This record gives sequence, C-alpha cells and structure tokens, in this order.
Amino acid sequence: MVTVFSVFGADKFLRPEVWMGWMPSWMENALGISREAWLSSAGGIELLLAAALLFPQRMIRQIAAWGMAAYLILILTQAGMNDLFVRDLGLFLSAVAMAILL
Repeated sequence: MVTVFSVFGADKFLRPEVWMGWMPSWMENALGISREAWLSSAGGIELLLAAALLFPQRMIRQIAAWGMAAYLILILTQAGMNDLFVRDLGLFLSAVAMAILL
C-alpha cells in the first residue's frame, strides 16, 4: 500500500497530464478550485497517507489505513465499472484488512 500510494501520489506531481483525464469533469471549479488543484491535493493526500503508514506508532498506522480505505471509496464511487475499479476494489479491501490487523 505504501508503494502504490507513494508512486501514484508522486506521479500526480511529476506527470499531471496523465492523471488529468481521470479527474471527474464535475470537479472543475467545484468549491472554486480548479481540477489541477484538486489533482495536486489528491497527490498530496496519497503521499501523506503513505508516509503515515510508515510511522512507528500503531494508532497512526491504523488511522492511515482507514484513511486509505475512505479515500479509495471516494475513487470507487467515481470510477465506474472497469478494470481499474477491480484494482481499486482490491486496494480498498487490502486497506480495510490492514486497518483491522494493525
């Protein structure tokens, strides 16, 4: 989970043009924020959650795992049924399992 969230989070900053197509069109100017800003926020959240999962305190790791699960639910509700949905569903279930087992 740390690797996936770190790589995807960093890639949103390194290659935003690749990710912009996955941002829902309704997010343009939602709350007065551009899609580019939303994308940067998503990348920052992913990097923060990945870093928190490496933190030595158990409770912080659990919060990070539940945060990843919540974040993935948001993605799953926007993605539609496709191969990426299946990938994200697997990541969601992994995050839930990790949060319970930590």
